[in-house]
Amino acid sequence: MSKEEAVKKMGEQAAQTISNGQLVGLGSGSAVAAFVDALGKRITDENLDVRGIPTSMQVEIIAQKNGIVLEPPTLIPDIDVVVDGADEVDKNHIMIKGGGGAHYREKIMIDAADKSIIVADSSKYVDVITWPVPLEISEFSRFFVEEKIKQHGGKPVIRTLNKGYPFFTQNGNLVIDAHFGNIEDPLKLEQLLLNIPGIIANGIFSMKIDTFFKANEDGSVETV
Repeated sequence: MSKEEAVKKMGEQAAQTISNGQLVGLGSGSAVAAFVDALGKRITDENLDVRGIPTSMQVEIIAQKNGIVLEPPTLIPDIDVVVDGADEVDKNHIMIKGGGGAHYREKIMIDAADKSIIVADSSKYVDVITWPVPLEISEFSRFFVEEKIKQHGGKPVIRTLNKGYPFFTQNGNLVIDAHFGNIEDPLKLEQLLLNIPGIIANGIFSMKIDTFFKANEDGSVETV
């Protein structure tokens, strides 16, 4: 079984945790896309009343293709469960998110939901985080934040698209990918970043997650 097949299987298992009548926060990424596909099939096959709130245009389009009824952000406080992915998950289940630039919205969703589920393949589970920390910033704060990151031993890199065009989040902001090498103490770094004016949201997620699904290379899926 390929990794893609294992991720699809993981999405199906995560979809089985959703109950009729629930409002579901839909995260971002390929693993979440597999979950949304599976959830859409369940809704159709079982005639379920399950609605969603997406964190990104990517998952919004996938949800619409699967016939999932989408609700506005005004209902975020009523989310029953959120299903999201991760770029890296360390041994203490602290995550780096924001590879797709949706971490500001994802952090709100996870905090609002009664229950949170993370779906990620085995390559995302590591002992120590090495992934650059995504920072959503305004254009006005760019140079100030870059200098602060350098002062704290990081290497700030403005995220760009093809041909060097800057990447903008759906909130209209820039993203700095802050490289810190091995992040041995992500909680300390998270607090440091929270204290820098101009950072709208950082990609370190230390909040408690209820369930982690892990898709292994041998095709098996486990909760960790």
